[in-house]
Amino acid sequence: MILNAGTLVTMNDEREVREEVHVVVEDGEITAVEDGFESGDDVVDARDEVVIPGLVNCHTHMYALPIRGAPLTATPESFYEALVDIWWEVDEAFTMEDARLSSLGSSVEMLQSGVTAFCDNYSGPNTLPGALDAVATGVAETPIRGMITFETTARNSDDEARAGIEENQQFIREDEAEFDRVTGHYCLHTLFTNTEDVVKQTVEAAKADDRPIQIHLEEGLVDVHRSIEDYGKRPVPALEEMGFFDADVIAAHCVHSTETEIEILADHDVNVAHNPYSNINNAVGIANVEKMEDEGMTIGIGDDGWDPDMFETMRSAVGIHKLKKNNPSGFDMAKALEWATIGSARVMGMDDSIGSIEPGKRGDFVTLDLGPNPVLPGSAPYYVVSAASRGDVTRTVIDGDVVYERGEGVHGVDDSDMEAVGEASAALWDRL
Repeated sequence: MILNAGTLVTMNDEREVREEVHVVVEDGEITAVEDGFESGDDVVDARDEVVIPGLVNCHTHMYALPIRGAPLTATPESFYEALVDIWWEVDEAFTMEDARLSSLGSSVEMLQSGVTAFCDNYSGPNTLPGALDAVATGVAETPIRGMITFETTARNSDDEARAGIEENQQFIREDEAEFDRVTGHYCLHTLFTNTEDVVKQTVEAAKADDRPIQIHLEEGLVDVHRSIEDYGKRPVPALEEMGFFDADVIAAHCVHSTETEIEILADHDVNVAHNPYSNINNAVGIANVEKMEDEGMTIGIGDDGWDPDMFETMRSAVGIHKLKKNNPSGFDMAKALEWATIGSARVMGMDDSIGSIEPGKRGDFVTLDLGPNPVLPGSAPYYVVSAASRGDVTRTVIDGDVVYERGEGVHGVDDSDMEAVGEASAALWDRL
């Protein structure tokens, strides 16, 4: 395919923005970016639009979709209460079909929002074994790329934690081969919901399979307080002592990580999945991304299951970091787009193939109709972050194939599929 782009935001190393160009994709791979427009039957014409790389959501929970709009009576006043009173009740109530349908529905919403790749963390202990096969089946009903995992937790028992590790092993070592664009990794829910033995078993499995481990790290103060009670030190040094960072680690949140802890994370090349929109909603705080950047850490951005519109997540990042500094110029807005593209791709270990528009990468694009105002190369990334939304996405392209078009929906998914998602959500509400 050939894609004509009026304005092309490449997110390559030079962060080039080019005007009036065409991108050539052969066998799913970008082979050239050339000046001028082309014509022909295989040309996708976005000459009046802005083209950006496919957005990458490096931390989400697709199983959160059914709870949107649910008539819950819980009124948590802390992050820990939200876990106990809402989320742990939800994941205990999940069925195998909920796992599949929530993944299908979330994948559709992400594609409609310009997300072409994601990293998910699923929790549903009563769907073991086989949960990840159900999740992957739902994802694979769409063309999106996905990394999936089961959240290992010993909150109920060590046996349940071991079942979570085994679920990830089963998917990675056997089931994953059945899916073209879905891969597995490992996950520890948190340090405070696991034991040292479970941590070490997860590290051993991840190293054996050469896969990263994702962990919710210091999202809430409960993680810090429990670690001090149990191990006499904060979570990062406690995990370091356990050998956790011998594996490749994706640390989600790091809201309460101290400067010393961030230095330890940087020393171990830990990547960070920043979740600003979620951190606002859970009222947990603001991560010290400035220190992370000073230490040379890779930062990506995720929605944590709250909102599939990554443009809203980007704007949340801009808002909280300006507010933290009490300075309207205190955060470079274009950085949010970097986090949502090449940054998240690096967090997920996929930056050799996605995250930017340049030869050698996969043909993953988003085309945006930003309205009547001129789009200037110097301000295009800022315009995208400040003004774009999922409603402005006209096409989502993966491997050079248009997989979503505004007005036509996600290819391969029909209304009956989404009706089934809604019906499953209503049935879940009844069980809750």
